[in-house]
Amino acid sequence: AAFKTVLISRRDRILTVTLNRPEKFNAIDATMHTELSRLFYEINRDRSVDIVILTGAGKAFSAGGDVEWLQSMIDDPWEWEVLTEEAKGVVMSILECRQPVICKLNGAAAGLGATIALACDVVFGSDKAVIGDPHVKVGFAAGDGGTALWPFLIGYARAREFLYTGELLTAQK
Repeated sequence: AAFKTVLISRRDRILTVTLNRPEKFNAIDATMHTELSRLFYEINRDRSVDIVILTGAGKAFSAGGDVEWLQSMIDDPWEWEVLTEEAKGVVMSILECRQPVICKLNGAAAGLGATIALACDVVFGSDKAVIGDPHVKVGFAAGDGGTALWPFLIGYARAREFLYTGELLTAQK
């Protein structure tokens, strides 16, 4: 299927998926959220794909939710309903994808961007990569599935530390 905010390229049996809103540090808006909620389900059904590489265009992997989109959900609660219907599909489709999904963390991954990266089977970060869930720094509770993924990956105590402080971790750390 054609996607507006995601670039898809193929080399042999390797599919590269690139989040493509570099002017917004690949912040996820309504269109990208909808596309991501179905993309990996479609990839899962494609028997000609053996490996998926997920990355971001430009300097960032994903800055998380686009602030303008988040404001639109405050202004119109129906948009929040749409988000909640799609949100599970964004994360679960990556987790359930039969092909290994490799995250090529080329820059910052924050909030939902971090959750998407951490849902991948393997994450390789560049020297410039940072990852974290800074929801708390803007007065929100951590969300986007990160509260479920972080404890499984690094343990409950460390997960709470990073989710409560909003600290961004370097690739080296």
